Amino acid sequence: MLSALAGDVLGPALQRPGRHVPCPVHGSRHGSHRGDGFRLFADVDATGGGICATCGAFPDGLALLQWLFDWSFPEALRQTASVLGLTRGRPLPVPVTPRPAQRLTRSIDLGKAMPSLRRRWAEALPPEHPQAAPLQHYLAGRGLAADLLDARVVKLHPALPYWSLDADGRPVCLGHYPAMLARVFSADGRAVTLHRTYLHPDGASKAPVAAPKKLMPHAGSVALTGGAIRLCRTETTLGVAEGIETALAVQAMTGEPVWACVSATLLARFQPPARIERLCIWADKDRSGAGLKAAAALRDRLAGRCLVRIALPTAPIPADAKGIDWADVWAQRNPLGQAIAA
Repeated sequence: MLSALAGDVLGPALQRPGRHVPCPVHGSRHGSHRGDGFRLFADVDATGGGICATCGAFPDGLALLQWLFDWSFPEALRQTASVLGLTRGRPLPVPVTPRPAQRLTRSIDLGKAMPSLRRRWAEALPPEHPQAAPLQHYLAGRGLAADLLDARVVKLHPALPYWSLDADGRPVCLGHYPAMLARVFSADGRAVTLHRTYLHPDGASKAPVAAPKKLMPHAGSVALTGGAIRLCRTETTLGVAEGIETALAVQAMTGEPVWACVSATLLARFQPPARIERLCIWADKDRSGAGLKAAAALRDRLAGRCLVRIALPTAPIPADAKGIDWADVWAQRNPLGQAIAA
């Protein structure tokens, strides 16, 4: 069932049940070979469930599909019944109330999410602050300047705890690292959560942890679907990309406003503000084709609403990488980025 309905987004997890892979919703750096925070349960053939260290636990296939595609319970049921051939001449058994997806302890009490988000944001430093050197060095290593950042959207937390799950599924703090915090906005412009990029203390790279990029729990019941990290202001023209670094690289190359959608899955679901007349999708070029597929899905969904085009890197994917994005293109063409990366 999962292979038929979500094989394109769950491919790596389906091939390795019980093993950690990048989260299909918020993803990770496409070139990373380290473990990530998502896995399907070892008994996925029986349960259909899985868990993400950031997004929560999904005990069965229906709950997992609701999370992946933002489906209602009846829609997930209809899609599953269609794949199983149960829709011809037979009524579908619909429970009186849907079974909600279970969440990690940190995400259950959504009433506590906003104070925690506000506290972490208040603890963070503006990008130009002298003690924000790890963020400045991290960006410089990619040929990017900290003045590209809007302090109302992106800041540096000097020592953010890194949480993971132990063998029994219990949260455990593995240390503290500087972290780039970015505010994620819903489709209607409300700040709903923070995206974290954990950094090495000197900013030379991401932190040496399993999943250096994570989302914090959502504030309230507002969904991320359609939202983005609104890195800058815009009027009628906008660009979107998956990652923050990619969006900043495109801004540096073009001088145009670009927002980050966090992952291919969320990029495909992006909802531009009503004022946007022209949208450019700066797609990642992956061996799997996931980046282009997400961009095409967004373009097709917005057809007739605004003028949409897709920009895909023309450079070949390096032999040792899973893909190439516009941040890679910028680093290759920018002398500062090449010098620091060498």
